[in-house]
Amino acid sequence: MTLRMRVGQFMAYFFRSLLWSINLLLVLYTCLAYWLLYSLQVEHWSASMVMITLPVAWVLNFVVVCLWLTARPWRSWLSGIVLLIGLILFGSRTFVWHRPTEVSGKAKPVKVFSYNVQSFDLTSSWDLYQSSPRVRRTMNYVLRYDAPIKCFQEFYNSTTIPDYNLVKRFREAGYKYTAFLFPEMALANDGDIGVAVFSKHPILQSGREAFGPQNGIVWANIKMGNDTIRIINVHLHSMGIRVSKVLKQKEMKGVQRETRGVLSALHNGFTDRREEVIKVERCIRESPYPVIVTGDHNDTPYSVVYERLRRTLPNSFEEAGRGFGFTYNHLPGFIRIDHQFHDPKFTPLNFETINYVKYSDHYPIVGTYLLK
Repeated sequence: MTLRMRVGQFMAYFFRSLLWSINLLLVLYTCLAYWLLYSLQVEHWSASMVMITLPVAWVLNFVVVCLWLTARPWRSWLSGIVLLIGLILFGSRTFVWHRPTEVSGKAKPVKVFSYNVQSFDLTSSWDLYQSSPRVRRTMNYVLRYDAPIKCFQEFYNSTTIPDYNLVKRFREAGYKYTAFLFPEMALANDGDIGVAVFSKHPILQSGREAFGPQNGIVWANIKMGNDTIRIINVHLHSMGIRVSKVLKQKEMKGVQRETRGVLSALHNGFTDRREEVIKVERCIRESPYPVIVTGDHNDTPYSVVYERLRRTLPNSFEEAGRGFGFTYNHLPGFIRIDHQFHDPKFTPLNFETINYVKYSDHYPIVGTYLLK
């Protein structure tokens, strides 16, 4: 046997051993994420960091399976089993395919539209005073969409420009009943209302609690015929993922600075949302009426926030959605952070992510329900 052959065999053995070692570490990491998410024993921000990377771990396990199939097929079983376990435990919150349910008879469904409109970009003086066509298209879309209950996050209003006086325009369109996080801003020249609920049906009672300049919770008890339901519209603390800022950096120092900023924002976000979801749960428990929770939760299906709410109420996407349901319109793009949860007294007929509407950095979501 020549020296070249021996060196080649040694290198092949070394890389196979290295890949197997990496495979074992990856499997242990993935199983840790499974345990943290499934048991919810640890809600520390570091545990949330592990949970949120679960889809990345799945992709890496799939890559490892493909690599072993080309070299040592019998070793592909380990990551293969881990992926199968993930599909069983978390498949429904990742990908589903349900057909919309048609309603027969005189039953009247409840349709709830929710959209983070990114302030309609009206915080930009150019868009505000130059009457941007894109801004007008966004406004016309949210006004004309056919849903009796509309919930918004980062809602902006201007009383100085008639076209941008959206509160007035919504009322003229039939949405006479409102509940705002910052109602005083509806009368301001340029006002960040934040979280907003518009309804064509009477709002009997409402409440609000701010978590920050734009984040918070608004709930409204809405009378619909002989029934009353509670809509809870939430906008939790931002995830802090700004991948585009990292990628735009041309120097390593800039990359390091932006990466530290992302990690710091993730840490703060996990901590803040953990406290905020407790307040959402309290609002659900105290409701005397069937509840629908909607809004921008700023957390993926692999998080403390999502798991806690999922244990309280069924998730509408999982029961009536289609596809992956990604709701974020910026990098990284493949995440679902806008959700709807519903009381078991509701039957979800359809849930849609309107991913062809790209006016904002979020896509609108719409749930259609039938009250049992």
